[in-house]
Amino acid sequence: MFDTPFIIPVVAIICWAVVSLARIKNGTDHRGWHSSPRNTHVPPMFEKMLEKAMEERDIEIQRLRERVEVLEKIVTDSHASVSLASEIDKLRDAK
Repeated sequence: MFDTPFIIPVVAIICWAVVSLARIKNGTDHRGWHSSPRNTHVPPMFEKMLEKAMEERDIEIQRLRERVEVLEKIVTDSHASVSLASEIDKLRDAK
């Protein structure tokens, strides 16, 4: 009925058409698997979760900044007091 050499290209074309229709139906770009989907809408529930996570991150960053400021004060104050104490001792020993 059909010659074998003609069946292979026909089957390949049919497969290509089916894949193309599936891509169109699912909303993917026609350029291939690496392209981004057309529907990029984020549901409101995920937006709220993202906003909450960002707020928690900002609060944590602020806490860490405050801790760093305290640590910087401790380091600079203790360094200055040790330096001052050693200078006072040197002056006492010099007399």
